[in-house]
Formats: sequence, C-alpha cells, structure tokens
Amino acid sequence: MPDRLTPPAITDFTSLTLPTFTDTRLHGDIQLYILDSGEEPVSRLTLLWPVGQADVDNPAPFMLLTYMLSEGCEGLSGKEVSDILESNGAWLKVTPYPHALLVTLHFLNDTADKVIPLLGKIITTPTFPAETLESIKKKCAAEKEVLARRTAYRANIIARQALFGNDHPQATDITSEMINNISRDDMVKVYSSAVLTNRPIIFLSGKIEQSIIESVKGLASQIASYETTAHQVRRRLVTPLAPTDIVEVYEEIPGSLQTGIIYQIPTINPDHPDYEALRFAVVTLGGYFGSRLMSNIREDKGYTYGIRAAMVPEPELTAISISCECDNAYTPAVIGEIKKEIDRLATELISSEEMEIVRNIIFSGLAGVLDSPFYISNFREQIIAGSLPPETYARRFAEALKMTPQRIQQVAAKYLRDVPAVVALAGTKPG
Repeated sequence: MPDRLTPPAITDFTSLTLPTFTDTRLHGDIQLYILDSGEEPVSRLTLLWPVGQADVDNPAPFMLLTYMLSEGCEGLSGKEVSDILESNGAWLKVTPYPHALLVTLHFLNDTADKVIPLLGKIITTPTFPAETLESIKKKCAAEKEVLARRTAYRANIIARQALFGNDHPQATDITSEMINNISRDDMVKVYSSAVLTNRPIIFLSGKIEQSIIESVKGLASQIASYETTAHQVRRRLVTPLAPTDIVEVYEEIPGSLQTGIIYQIPTINPDHPDYEALRFAVVTLGGYFGSRLMSNIREDKGYTYGIRAAMVPEPELTAISISCECDNAYTPAVIGEIKKEIDRLATELISSEEMEIVRNIIFSGLAGVLDSPFYISNFREQIIAGSLPPETYARRFAEALKMTPQRIQQVAAKYLRDVPAVVALAGTKPG
C-alpha cells in the first residue's frame, strides 16, 4: 500500500528544455512546424501571418477579423460554419497583434478531415456578410465606449502616445467612431491585402497522425493556390519617438473616482545580453503577487487593489510597464512609492531568500510552458509573433539559474533608476 502520510521530496529545477519542432516546407513554400508529443487524440493547428494591426493603414477592420472571419465562407453561412465546428468538437480563435495575425483551431483527431478543409475555406473565401458586420460593429462600438471611460485604458493610450509618438501606428486608439465607419469593402480590402497576399507559418501540435499532416498539406495547397490582385501589406516597423527625460502626461476624466497610472520605461531589446537579468529584476519589483510593489503599495499602504510590473517587448521598442489604479488622492504617493522601490532595488542587495522566491517564480513559469504540447506551441508562436530571439526559453532558464543579488542591483541601477520614462495618469487631479 502506498504511503499517503509522507509527502513527496521537493527538488530543485535542474534543467528545463523546450522540445524541438520538426520543420517542413509545404506547397507555396509555406513553413510547417510539427510537435508530436501528445497522449490524447486531440491537436492544435495555428496559422501565423507576419502582419498585424500596426502594419495596415486602418487598424479598425483588422481588429474586427477577430469576430468576422468565421462568420461565413463560400457556400456556408456563419451559423453553418459554427455548427460544423461544434458538432465535430472543434473551436476556432482569431487573434490580431500589432505585427501578426494568429488563427488557431483546436480539434479532435478523428474529425480532422472535416474541420481542417473547412478552415481552408474560411481563410480563402470569407464572405464578411454585411448584416452580420453591422451587428458586430454595434456591439464592438458600444464596448469601446465603455472601455474608453476606464482610467486604466485611457492611461495606457496616452502612455503609448507619449512613448511612441502620437502618429505612430502602435499608439493608435481604435475609437467607436472608427468602428462604426467600417464598411464591408474595408473588411475585404484589409483582409485581401494583409492576409491573402502573404503566406502564413503553420504550427501543428498534439498527438499527430499522418492523416492529419496530409490534411494540413491540403490546407497549405488551398492557401498557396489562392490568387489576389490586392496590394501586398508587409510588416511596417516605424522608429518611435522615445522620451529623453522623465515625462508626465495627464488626461482629465471628469467624475472619475480613481486615477489610472502607467509608468513606462523604454529599455533594451530582448536580444541584448542584459535583457534576461533585467527581466529578473522587473519580476522582483512587481512581477508576482508577493513582489515588492505589491507588498508595499497594496499590502502595507493600501493604496491600490493591485499593481504589477512587466517587460513589454515590441519589435519597435521594448518597455518596462508598471501599472495600477488608485484613489485620486493617493496618486502622488503611489508614484513616490514606485520610485522608492526602484531606488531600493538599485542600491540594496536583495536577500538570498527573495532571490530564491523570484528564481522559482520564473522556473515555475517556464515549467508551466512544458505542461502540454499546446502550451509549448503557443510559446513558440509568441516568439515569432513578437520577433523574440529563438533561444528565449533557454536563455531565460540559464540566466535565472545563475542570477545573483549583485547582478540584480547592477541592472536595476543601470536600466531602472533615473532613466527616461513616461508617467501617464488618467483620472481627476487630487484637491
């Protein structure tokens, strides 16, 4: 009989390695990455196009692809598409990014021959029905109007405008008016020029059978054989107007009881040798529930319900983002405490106990990626979508393994303390 009273031994992480994908070229020079590591007969298929909202002239219709792409294709209505997917145990997700579009299909292996060809029809012959578009526009415009009144959202918009420059594609605020003005022709134009003229990268993960690979080959042929005369949209990276000093920007929101705070520091890119050490420092500062910012500003002072810090890598610019909401009266104090915690991280060595906590937070996150082939594929997709170094996973583990208090203090002093930043505030000024 097994011993139920003795807990299992706890051991340190010794090595974490991201599995290798099989790389194949399909019809039309479409690249296919395969990860065959599942035990259950389910699979995940993702198509990634290397263009996104920041690459097109009008990002509003590109954003609506999230809702409209599966709302009908040649010979099938949106309801019929939905019924086929649901009856075959599959579901579809469309995700637009600044410089990528991801279409992901989860499916049962024994229905792959039904849903993968359907995905090919959805991608190559979407109909964007006008009546459905009007309904979705109303819904999205109403949601945007509600969102636009939230202090956290407004702080994020003005922070991006100050960080990138008002006219930068990454700083565009898609308004309800922009959504209401979208026509079916706009949908067709942006889809034809950004998606149909480009070739996707395909990721296939799960318990992969040869019949599924054959279905994916057929999908690639469907996509590669589709011809369009539309002007081809390519990835457009525009140099941002990053600040040269600590700049504060403010937007008044009449009647607001809270202020949204975004403290953003432009910093080094993911391919820099110091990047992973700086990321470790940012996790220490505000990257988990018991972090320094949470312990001080939430637990000790009670100024906010939650505050977090994170590295936000974009192809044009990487920034460290510290964000929270607080009562208007606490705004100056919160900003002061953020700066105080940055100073402390840059001037005092952290304890060995805190080092191990943060190290294990990072290790746990990396180990979580390995929980399923779908998580692994998602991590690999995000690397390509965000133009991150392919060795990101290995570097993150190696750097965390050898991190020291001295290294944390060094990068905090160099990249966090007294450096150019944007402090964006949206709310009502106290007093």
